[in-house]
Amino acid sequence: MSNESDQWNERYAGTDRLWIQDPDPQLVKSVSPLPVGTALDLGCGEGRNALWLAQAGWRVTAVDFSSVALERLARAAEERGVQVEVEEADLLEFSNSKRTFDLVVLANIHPPAESRRRLFAELPPMVNPGGHLFLIGHHVDAFGHSGPPERERLLTEEEVAESFSGYRIDRLERVEDIADHGGHGPSVVALITIP
Repeated sequence: MSNESDQWNERYAGTDRLWIQDPDPQLVKSVSPLPVGTALDLGCGEGRNALWLAQAGWRVTAVDFSSVALERLARAAEERGVQVEVEEADLLEFSNSKRTFDLVVLANIHPPAESRRRLFAELPPMVNPGGHLFLIGHHVDAFGHSGPPERERLLTEEEVAESFSGYRIDRLERVEDIADHGGHGPSVVALITIP
């Protein structure tokens, strides 16, 4: 296990719940009109989005490198009577598995800029043709208010547009909405179709 996953396990273990329970409202808005199929929630944490997807009829795989968070997700799925396949893995390592899905969700994952560029490049091949990629992250305007304390980890619309310029971007905007911690803050939201 990596040092970073140890740190996240400690962070999760230090509280009953690290993030809010409700699914991301922008995910619900973007994904509700789509036909259900297979979904991947990368960096799922305690699984608020994975659980909503499963309850909406998606066949969900949820990946995170925190075993503590995944145990909470598995317990919540059992309590709700839904199926979620949980897998403990680093996001970039999982992207090498060559598995593909109808929907890939990357919600509030903020690696350093170089790792983020690599991760963004790995996402489209994980989506089945005609499938979708949903992305949300703290906007650079949130710096000092919400999200990571390092400015370089925050997103801009321009970076997302450039990273996925070869694909159909159905939605790309800055929104003010409830963030993963429960407060309000600006985020970048994107829904991308992979041909």
